[in-house]
Amino acid sequence: MSRPRRFTRTAHLGVGADLFERASRSLLNWDMHRGAGLVVVANGPATPGRTVTLRPRSGPAAWLRVSAPCQVTEVVDDDDARGITYRSLRGHPERGWESFVVTHGAATGNVRLTITAESEHASWFARLGGPIARAEQDRITRRYIDALAEVR
Repeated sequence: MSRPRRFTRTAHLGVGADLFERASRSLLNWDMHRGAGLVVVANGPATPGRTVTLRPRSGPAAWLRVSAPCQVTEVVDDDDARGITYRSLRGHPERGWESFVVTHGAATGNVRLTITAESEHASWFARLGGPIARAEQDRITRRYIDALAEVR
């Protein structure tokens, strides 16, 4: 059994209410995930209870045809913060959850993305390829940040 891994990454995306709106929309409509190189299978935007299946288009997980089914557990829709949290479902190579929150600082105008996740390997091939699986998770996390940074 693997130990759970928890991490938080925060990235400054830029400044302004318009950027906050565009980045939030990209997140809630799954465009951030698509921009990160994932195939997204979902029947609409992120809402509590919605299921989504994510599949990488490139990298080791794509070669192995990894599919990652998830269920949205929470949606944040405040004036200064918007985001989603989803949990992995049966068939996902990892067991855990991931949260994405875009914030807009009222005083500074700064727009930030914070990604927090906790997971452990749920499948034999994820355990077998532990370091590769973690490297793939880190790669996708960087791509999420890059995808939202490009919505300027």
